[in-house]
Formats: sequence, structure tokens, C-alpha cells
Amino acid sequence: MPLLLTGAVGSALALTACASGGPAAPTSPRPALAPTVAMIPGAARQVTLSMNYGANANGRKPPSPVTVTDSAKVGEVAWLVDHLPPWPPGTYNCPPGDGMALILAFRAHPGGPPLATADLGLNGCGGTDVTVGGKDYVMGEPGSARRFAVTVLTAANVPWKLPPFYWPPT
Repeated sequence: MPLLLTGAVGSALALTACASGGPAAPTSPRPALAPTVAMIPGAARQVTLSMNYGANANGRKPPSPVTVTDSAKVGEVAWLVDHLPPWPPGTYNCPPGDGMALILAFRAHPGGPPLATADLGLNGCGGTDVTVGGKDYVMGEPGSARRFAVTVLTAANVPWKLPPFYWPPT
């Protein structure tokens, strides 16, 4: 009998797995569009970083969001996102994800709507979902988002440590 499992990697990276008679094999969210590049709008003057500890954090609280307004740092973080490669097409055997992510929201001014967001999946397939102008782009390579998150935190000068891939039981 076929088994259909559905999980999530961040807000828009859906994993779908189908198996019959054996273990489920999660697949990539969707094939990459090779010429597709997600570009953060040049009007972005600030970036807010927030952490989602995922559904299995067992009451642990993430740090409060941090908004970076230094134009050089905002520009560097935007450049990093702009230069992510598109998600490669194919099927991947990914561990389950629970929504653990570093989330970036680029804005033109304080309190304004996000011009673009990036959701760096810290477990599961570990890709980066970028949304610009209402369009979603899956970027990075399988398992790259944790390394990318460390690079972003360093560029933004935010001293957070990433949570473990999976929280230990409490």
C-alpha cells in the first residue's frame, strides 16, 4: 500500500515522499529553474533577522529579532542572497524538517512591508526559500542553508549561534 508523507522545510519548501513497501525517500521541493535568479530589490535599506527554533524546540525560546540598518551590512547580506545558486533538480533523501529556520526580511524603511524574504532551512533538506515580488525561488544546494546562515550572521554582525540540527529530548 503506498504511503504518502508530507513535512515542511521552512515556510515554502514542501517535502513530499512516496514509498511502497519500504522507507520513504523525501524528494527535493521542486526542480530548479536554471536561469532563475532571486534578486533583492535595491530599495532595501534594512534587514531583520529572526530565528524560528522549529516545532520540536520543546519550549526553548529563540533570540529576539535583530534589525540591521548599516547600509554596508545590508548590502552584503543582500549580495549573499543574490548570489545563491538555484536549487538543483533531482531527488534527494532528506531528513525530516520541522520549520527550524533563520528568516531574513528586507525592507525599504522601518515598519514597511518586506520587499523580499529569505527562509534558510536549518534542518530537513536545508535549502533557502527566497520570495521577491510575490515569487518564490528555491535557492542553494541540499544541506547548504546552515553554512549559509553562519555566513549571513557573520556579515550582519549578529552573534547568534545556530540551534542544533535536532533538539535533544528534554
